[in-house]
Amino acid sequence: AETAGAKEVAALRGSPGLSLFATAGGGPIRGAIASTSERAFFVSGFDLYEVSESGTSTLRGSLNTSTGRVSLAENFDQVIIVDGDDGYLFTLSTNTFTQIADSDFPGGDVVAFQDGYFIVNKPGTGQFYISGINDGSTWDALDFTTVESSPDNLVSLISDRGNLWLFGNRSIEVYQNTGSLAFPFQRIPGAIIPTGCAAAHTVKKFDNTIIWLGVDEQGQGIVWKADGYNAARVSTQAIEKQIASVEDFSESYAYVYHEQGHLFYCLQIKGLDTTLVFDAATQQWSERAFWNTTTGKYEQHRASEAIFFAQKNMVGDRETGQIYDQDLSFYTDNGENIVRKRVMPHIQEEKAYISHHTLELDMEVGQGLTIGEGADPKIMLRYSDDGGYRWSDELTRSVGKKGDQEIRVTWRRLGRSRNRVYEITYSEPTFYQVNGAYLNAT
Repeated sequence: AETAGAKEVAALRGSPGLSLFATAGGGPIRGAIASTSERAFFVSGFDLYEVSESGTSTLRGSLNTSTGRVSLAENFDQVIIVDGDDGYLFTLSTNTFTQIADSDFPGGDVVAFQDGYFIVNKPGTGQFYISGINDGSTWDALDFTTVESSPDNLVSLISDRGNLWLFGNRSIEVYQNTGSLAFPFQRIPGAIIPTGCAAAHTVKKFDNTIIWLGVDEQGQGIVWKADGYNAARVSTQAIEKQIASVEDFSESYAYVYHEQGHLFYCLQIKGLDTTLVFDAATQQWSERAFWNTTTGKYEQHRASEAIFFAQKNMVGDRETGQIYDQDLSFYTDNGENIVRKRVMPHIQEEKAYISHHTLELDMEVGQGLTIGEGADPKIMLRYSDDGGYRWSDELTRSVGKKGDQEIRVTWRRLGRSRNRVYEITYSEPTFYQVNGAYLNAT
């Protein structure tokens, strides 16, 4: 039950910042895995690097490709990497790296591990293959089956809680290991979902289910999650409008991380200026971006992959070989200011004039730093009376030096308008949280 005079039930908080942890080659970071053996591996450009808990990077081997996403999985002693053309194995016990030499290896865009088998799709077909038991170096040309409920190609796969999910362009089938001697994996009766996958590397385990970027009957991009053997729509119309602005989203990819009780699905779509982020705890979408000081524009967030290692959320850079510690206690992106922006809902009443007397932000104030930038942090407000085409000058207010808990963040005499929208911007390297906004208007 709500209590009279209580604070808002939710707050607007800044996204996590980035602190450089390690550098692994020249990049980009194409994929990563945190092994159950407590070792971490990143594919950076051509190369596979191991990164230690102290931030030291060690070159472990080289691939034949330097761009595009890779997929990694592991068994008890091997880490396998597939890049759409070839496969590679890193043996944990001997620290040896080799390309899979078996002529029967079918390639693969994605790889999973289940019940002792590495499992890959054969690109451009509806087939998937299994390796020898507990051995990613051996493959048999007859150890495959075809996903047949729809005549589409198999573009992705993932193992989740003993089930093997197989994603086609237009449909999904779910298999299980029946132990059959002919071929161990068979489709679960009735486990067919008439929804396709639009991008192989958007399929992720998420919130005790599976989430992916798919398509509807008209081919429009929609984010779905599995609800039993059904697809439940996760994206909103606003998010889908952004996805639809891109002609080809087949190169999209996603990563998942968890922080302070919130699980985030971060979707990178080539052609967008921001990263689309879904929070499982709040069921809300937001946009995350990197402010490029050279161009003076937003671009997609720097992260391309995320793993949890050494008690840190580590993310790899989408352009360089840098690997960051990502945390809410960091207030810059590796030294670059994070420019945080919030646009409030339109304020109108049947096109009548509304006089705006005061606007106050309920913020966590007094969070300034001791010295330097951020010692007297300020927030900026501007407004538009024509739907966001033209904006007022920026109106700046202090949010309090360190320990100044009594300061109020208020703007007065803001004029009148038939249709107003406010925007706040904050770029100081300090803690940032807005608990509510209150407008006094008539």
